[in-house]
Amino acid sequence: MKSIKTKLIIYFGLLLIITTVTISAIGFINSLEGMKELQTQLLNKKLKADIASADMYVKDYFGHISYKNDTLVDENNQNIKGKNKMVDAILDDLGDVATIFVKTEDDFKRITTNIMTDEGNRAVGTYLGKDSAAYPKVMDGKLYLGKADILGKSYSTAYDPIKDEDGKVIGILFIGVSEEETKAFISNETFKIRNNFIKTTAIAVLLSGIIVYIIGKGISRPIVNLSNSIKKLSNYDLTKDNKKINKYINRNDEVGTITKALLNMQDNFINLIKDISKTSQQVAASSEELTANSEQTATTSEEVSNTIEEISKGAYDQAKDTEKGVVHIDELGKEIEKNQGNVNELNKAIKEVNEHKNEGFTILEELNEKTEINNKSSKEIKDIILNTNESAKQISTTSEMIRKIAEQTNILSLNASIEAAKGGEAGKSFLVVADEIGKLAEQSNELSKDITKITSELTKKTDRAVNTMERVSKVVTEQTESVDKTNSKFEGISDSIEKIKKVIVSINDSDNKMQIKRDEIIDIIQNLSAISEENAAGTEEITASIEEQTASIDEIANASEALAKLAEEMQNNINKFKY
Repeated sequence: MKSIKTKLIIYFGLLLIITTVTISAIGFINSLEGMKELQTQLLNKKLKADIASADMYVKDYFGHISYKNDTLVDENNQNIKGKNKMVDAILDDLGDVATIFVKTEDDFKRITTNIMTDEGNRAVGTYLGKDSAAYPKVMDGKLYLGKADILGKSYSTAYDPIKDEDGKVIGILFIGVSEEETKAFISNETFKIRNNFIKTTAIAVLLSGIIVYIIGKGISRPIVNLSNSIKKLSNYDLTKDNKKINKYINRNDEVGTITKALLNMQDNFINLIKDISKTSQQVAASSEELTANSEQTATTSEEVSNTIEEISKGAYDQAKDTEKGVVHIDELGKEIEKNQGNVNELNKAIKEVNEHKNEGFTILEELNEKTEINNKSSKEIKDIILNTNESAKQISTTSEMIRKIAEQTNILSLNASIEAAKGGEAGKSFLVVADEIGKLAEQSNELSKDITKITSELTKKTDRAVNTMERVSKVVTEQTESVDKTNSKFEGISDSIEKIKKVIVSINDSDNKMQIKRDEIIDIIQNLSAISEENAAGTEEITASIEEQTASIDEIANASEALAKLAEEMQNNINKFKY
């Protein structure tokens, strides 16, 4: 491949050579034309000078010429016809042919000449001819300069009329220069001019070549240096080793513009690559952090899933326990109804006590037995209520755990939403899952609050039931003591019966209240059972959502790993650049 320097030298060299040759050719042609014109002018001047010289020759040889007896005579009245010394002298001295014409009637005849015929004789006795171009001017007494054919040869001629004292034309003095000699002279001069032009053209071409080489080198050097700098850029070399092109930066031509643009492009490339390098490092760090967060989130989701499974199992067990509680409460109701029947019987016995004092011991024995049964029933009821109270506390504890887990899940959902937002398009699906988990966490929190409220009310009511049973137990104890006292103090039975009536009234009230509380406890336990079932279903839904979340987290982890690989590849590509 030819360099731009070679191309410039060739192009400019050809241009200058063509221009020089063209100018030389035009100059040569113009010189020829000018030389011809100059030759014509010089020839005319020569003819004028020679005709003047010939006139002097005539005076020297013949003196004053006059016309006598149809011929020309010298100042000695000697006929000049055939006297050829003068014309021969003109030929020898001036190199011109010469002739003297004498006017004969209406034409002119040669009487002396140095023009020779083909036979070697002088061409005397021949006529000028009226058809000659010189004839009209000569007849007018004027000098004629022009071309003429004499004996078949072309001459550049001068015809000068010879006049007498009266100014009448009596003859012609003629001189001529052969056209062959003129052409030979012109050819010789043309050859000299051509040689001079060839030499001049060769020198001009040589000088043009030197100038073209210097100019081409001067023009191509900055282009070559700029080309080398651009080649360095194409090879990822952005190092600022620009000594060769920095000197062009202050030029006001296209080279200076290209140099400035190249240096600016180099700076822009360096800044761009540095920014890309920083960005790729940040992307790599972010992807690593995202991968770590995804792994941590996956671990947390697994822990939450395990916890929710335990909660689901607890809710299932709680539902079973509440069903058992309903059965026990129903049995408690039956015992309360039995107790109510016993109290009614006791009322009847009290009414009949005055009538059946003799049957008092028997009744007291029955009373002791029923009191013992009542005491056992009261203890069983108390134990059931205490167990119910403990279950309510466990439900409260479990509800608190659900609330804490819901809060933790909500926090995790918020963190996941933040990380998903950082992930851009890839984190949109994970963001939806995180929002759903947040909603489920809020619902679980609300359910835990409802459970806490219900268990709190249940605890209060069971506490009241315990207090009531304690009072019942106390009454039963007092009743037992009264029966014992009845054995020893049967005479004060009437007063005791009155007291027993009051106690029975209280027992009736307590039985009624216990019946009401029993119904309330049954409703609460049924509600707890429904809530437990809902919690179990909710935990299953949460488990499914967490599984989906875990899958999304895995996808995010895979995407972050791919992003890290892309960042690494981009960094490797950037490292190819030298700057």
